[in-house]
Amino acid sequence: MEFKKKHERCFIWKRAIAYTHSYQQTFVYKCKMAEDSKDQNAPLTLEGFWKILDSKLVSLGTPAALIAVAVDFARKSQWKEAGLCVVGAFALWLLIQVANKLAPRIDKLLDWILNNVERIFLDLCAKVTSDFEGKYYERLKFDCREYEIRGINRGTLRLENLFVPLKMAQTSAQKVSQNIIQSRQVFDPLKQQEIGDILVKMTTEDIKQRLVILGAPGSGKSTLLRHITLLYATRKQRRLHRKIPKLIPVLLLLRNVYQDIIQEPQPPLASVIENAVKKLQSSQPLEPRQGWFAKRLRQNKCLVMLDGFDEIADDTQRQQVSRWVSQQINEYPNTSFILTSRPEGYKKAPLQGNFLELEVQSFTREQRNKFIQDWYKFRKKEGNNNKEDLGVRDSAIKSANNLIAQIDTSPSLKMMATNPLLLNMIAITHDSEVTLSTKQVDLYKDICRVLLEGRQRAKGLSTSPTSLSADQKQVVLKSLALELMQKNTQAFTLDETSTHEKTFKEAKSLIQEKLDRFPNQTLSPEEFIKKDDLGVRELLSEREQEGIYEFAHKTFQEYLAAVEIEKTKQEKILQEALADDKKFAWWRETIRFYVAQTDATHLIQVALNHPTIPVLTLVYQCWQGKEAQQIEREVQQQLRAKLEQGLESDKLDEFTLAAEVKLAYRLSQLNQDLQTLDSYSEQKSQAYDSSYITSAEYQLFLNETTSPSILANKKRASQPVINISFWDTNRFCAWLSLRSRKELGEPGICYRQATHIDRQQHPCEQDKEYADKRGIRLVRFQVPTVYEQLSYYLATGMWEEADKETDRLMLQVAGREQQGYLDLDDIRQFPCEDLRTIDQLWLQYSNGHFGFSVQKEIYLSVGGILEGNQANSPFNKLLFLPPVRWIYARFGGRVMDEIKNYEAYIRLSDRVGWRVNDRWYSKMIFSSSASKGHLPIFRQVKMTTTLDRTTMRTVYYSYNLFCTLLSRPDL
Repeated sequence: MEFKKKHERCFIWKRAIAYTHSYQQTFVYKCKMAEDSKDQNAPLTLEGFWKILDSKLVSLGTPAALIAVAVDFARKSQWKEAGLCVVGAFALWLLIQVANKLAPRIDKLLDWILNNVERIFLDLCAKVTSDFEGKYYERLKFDCREYEIRGINRGTLRLENLFVPLKMAQTSAQKVSQNIIQSRQVFDPLKQQEIGDILVKMTTEDIKQRLVILGAPGSGKSTLLRHITLLYATRKQRRLHRKIPKLIPVLLLLRNVYQDIIQEPQPPLASVIENAVKKLQSSQPLEPRQGWFAKRLRQNKCLVMLDGFDEIADDTQRQQVSRWVSQQINEYPNTSFILTSRPEGYKKAPLQGNFLELEVQSFTREQRNKFIQDWYKFRKKEGNNNKEDLGVRDSAIKSANNLIAQIDTSPSLKMMATNPLLLNMIAITHDSEVTLSTKQVDLYKDICRVLLEGRQRAKGLSTSPTSLSADQKQVVLKSLALELMQKNTQAFTLDETSTHEKTFKEAKSLIQEKLDRFPNQTLSPEEFIKKDDLGVRELLSEREQEGIYEFAHKTFQEYLAAVEIEKTKQEKILQEALADDKKFAWWRETIRFYVAQTDATHLIQVALNHPTIPVLTLVYQCWQGKEAQQIEREVQQQLRAKLEQGLESDKLDEFTLAAEVKLAYRLSQLNQDLQTLDSYSEQKSQAYDSSYITSAEYQLFLNETTSPSILANKKRASQPVINISFWDTNRFCAWLSLRSRKELGEPGICYRQATHIDRQQHPCEQDKEYADKRGIRLVRFQVPTVYEQLSYYLATGMWEEADKETDRLMLQVAGREQQGYLDLDDIRQFPCEDLRTIDQLWLQYSNGHFGFSVQKEIYLSVGGILEGNQANSPFNKLLFLPPVRWIYARFGGRVMDEIKNYEAYIRLSDRVGWRVNDRWYSKMIFSSSASKGHLPIFRQVKMTTTLDRTTMRTVYYSYNLFCTLLSRPDL
């Protein structure tokens, strides 16, 4: 009897497999059958019904396959076996669902156990046994727990809460830049690593190299070592990496210990460490246990971190320390060492031996935003007695978003925000003054103070009575900056015989003249510029091989020049710049810095006598944006009459001038000194207008595209224009985009209408009144230059041209121009950012009517299945088991999926208008009235216009490519 039952079960499975094999005919035939289903009028038999049900169930996965077996048992009235199969299928399904839900929580629980149980146990043992290690770790925790930006005193924030992991890339010391502001990331992100990954490789792989971490001032080198020390001291080192080795952290600040090191005879490493430990908290010194550190060093249990190699001011002493460090590394060859330095200091006294040299990378946009969000979160929490509630979180989010938006719209702030030190100073300034533009002078003043004196004094670097003060250093730098502005250059050299063009060659004599005025000073111009301990070097960048210097950013030069003009009462220089169109652009930002420090009345009077659009835009910005410190009331009234009353003038030229200034001021807020973006993360940033386009500004567009005229309703000149269709708004944005690119000389600038989501996330006061009246509120974004033409075609409603341009761009990006088409690998490997950019442009300029993602949404709604979805389902996670995988393959799950997808593809084509009356449509509709999802038309789809047996394979290939495209997660 048992043998008979087993035979019957085997027979059922074999019959099911045989049925599946008969079902797996060629895909072309199945497509044809699917399409000609209307002609299949043969009556459905009961046996045929059971076969169809079986095949459908089997194609759904393992639990459904058990249901199919249960159905077979039920047909034979074997109810017990059928019931067991149903129960088994349900139990398996439930088990998969529960495991799928619990897996993330189980992972988190295991992580918590690993990270905390050992730490709690060791801390408890240290307290019970009075162990030295526990006391030492407690002192390290006291020393490293605060987030320190030396030279800046602004509350107490915890390092653990604010630290943002730094990225590092392997390089050589000769290639590392000293500049405090880096223009862009030099290394491929894939080649960048975090310190946890590097430490694991040092201790687990066969590399005996030690680390030398190099970086510009303020890049976070010291903060990194303090963070590592804090995590080890609190036994949370696994946050760096799960496989991080358990080591004893030793942090030596070389500026504090180098005097001990250069003594004769030179002391051993253990002795230096012990002396440093005694000074951790001088009010209650910790006495190290005799021989404790020496023993751990011999056992290779220490991580020795040497911070601030460049802070040893004397080159000779730094070379002595370099030799000592090299000796200690040779003495403990299997101990991990990390040394940090600025590149200039390290180049003059490099370590001897085999070292892994790493450069700290500038903050990315994501790192910058995380720092700002964390900074405000804990700043607001600190102000609420360290209690976090809904009010604290909401206030922190609003403040952080406001600062991020201001940084994104100001290139100078954006570049400074890539440096952790400068970013922290920006946050401090923003915390006291919500609008940075009105306090930009104070921000630059604080930065110069900290860089020139504050950090050196706070770090405890030695200062002699003859040392220059920050004010004295600024005297020299201000004179130099003004001279550079007047020479119309940013570059200077100390080599008076230099042959470089557009380089100020009299810098040496100018600096020497200023230095000679200070009593008891013997510094040479070379020492003033190059000595690291003076802080001047931090404000400069250098092209080392050429001996050419510049200020770290042009805005530092402009700020210092403005301070010098105000101090020496040389406003006439700026008045001449306002009256000279050629000079104005060069002096524009210096004028803004100047009026923020003093009375701007006379400058505005000069501007009113030379009323060009750029000049009036600047003074309007200083007045309306409240940047000017003072303006006499009478001059304010003159300016108001010139601009605001000009909008209601009967004279076309007066109206045009006033409207142009109004529009230029608006764009200056969105495009202020906009620069070409190099990374996709930057391209995603957008600027949102804070008000709606006025009738006067819209009239400028009409005047250029139709016959010029003034406004019919002058009273609405300053009021937002209303009742503008979406498509007319697009044409206005296209006109504005071309205008901005031409005037600013920057490619890729684009505008679009703000969407409902934009208005929710970035509201303005006028939204409530004008959003429903079809007003125009702009959003500025930037695309790579290659997509400029596509954005223009889409904005102007040139749909056929846009469709062809999309084809051309996809072939160009994939490198398939000569081939003329894309294959499956091309689509799967198509760059994410490019595909997303193309799709977003179609979405934005069609109001969500066209685009690949629109087609994807329709495809899914008609029953399509994306590539990889079944592989990621809970049921198919069991497919790694050979028996389950064999059953799934034998029962034809893949074929059923493809049939279902092809049927969905046919329904999609009917829905979007690619097929009409069961025939493929050869003439596409290039109009906004086309069906939703009609455009863009994927290239391979357009290759086929009929569907007979001779073209079936082409249709299948087109369908396969199209479904692969829609399966991309980027859409």
